[in-house]
Amino acid sequence: MQNKNILISGSNKGIGKEISLGMSLKGANVILLGRNSEGLNNTYDLINEKYNTRPLIIECDLETLNQTQATEINNEIISQYGHLDGLINNASVLGKMSMLSEYDHETWSKVININLTASFLLSKSLLPALSGSTLPRIIFTSSGVAKKGKAFWGAYAVSKAATKSMAEIFKDELETTSNLKIFNFDPGATRTSMRAFAYPAEDPSTLKNPQELQKCYEWFFSKESESTSDHYFTFDSFKKL
Repeated sequence: MQNKNILISGSNKGIGKEISLGMSLKGANVILLGRNSEGLNNTYDLINEKYNTRPLIIECDLETLNQTQATEINNEIISQYGHLDGLINNASVLGKMSMLSEYDHETWSKVININLTASFLLSKSLLPALSGSTLPRIIFTSSGVAKKGKAFWGAYAVSKAATKSMAEIFKDELETTSNLKIFNFDPGATRTSMRAFAYPAEDPSTLKNPQELQKCYEWFFSKESESTSDHYFTFDSFKKL
């Protein structure tokens, strides 16, 4: 991870924050992207206090992200670092737990924009920055509901199923013509605020800590991952590697 430049969306809290700290520990320059300035500044300060790396904050509301803004992010990364080694599309919102027949359009649009459309815009727009890397990676964040729809999971489940399909299309289109590798990763049950909202009666002490995912993300950026033909990984997949 030494000197790799990695953008992590949703790096102000939860999995995104912990992976940002973990990547910085290993020497990566992390681009912290999100809309919560207080959380981003907190992560940035922690990195600056502990590690000798070059973090960067890009404050951005993924719900309203457009093509112009995404292109500007690509240009800023090239200006600051010269190239990008990896994009981790981590930011997601749950929306609400509701029957589709009772799902309001405003929440639907918010969830789809943040979870799906923003990942699409960032992935396509950062390709120029990624082209300068020797081992470029794009990692999409998945969920168990991406493979099979589940009652009451609404727009979140739809967004994750669509993201899985989108990642597969990016993989088919880009991996045969470049050295870019694209992965879809389902971290599984993890101790986060989103998990607590979805399962309020669950004992959080029974869940893994976000830091336990670090080894998975490191593998995606390793030379070892170059030879795999697999695209979809879960946390349990790494027990076999």
